[in-house]
Amino acid sequence: MLRCMRRKQLYLDEASERALKRLAARTGHSEAFHVREALRRYLGEQPAATDGDPLERLIGLVDDPDGPDDVAENHDHYLYGAPKERG
Repeated sequence: MLRCMRRKQLYLDEASERALKRLAARTGHSEAFHVREALRRYLGEQPAATDGDPLERLIGLVDDPDGPDDVAENHDHYLYGAPKERG
């Protein structure tokens, strides 16, 4: 399954390199296969990282389903808490 693959370079310590080579030889799968599988599993276990995204904080910000009508002018206020623009 080689769809849209991107080449990456990484550095391994000697013990990890030896273990990866042994695993690849034992299973008949490439070292790259095992690295991809490990990364897939690791990323699948991670919680969604939305805490740091200021746009995510906008969801449910106001009770009015139509939202504020000055978001375009005051987006810094709604995203980052900056003072509202006076107009």
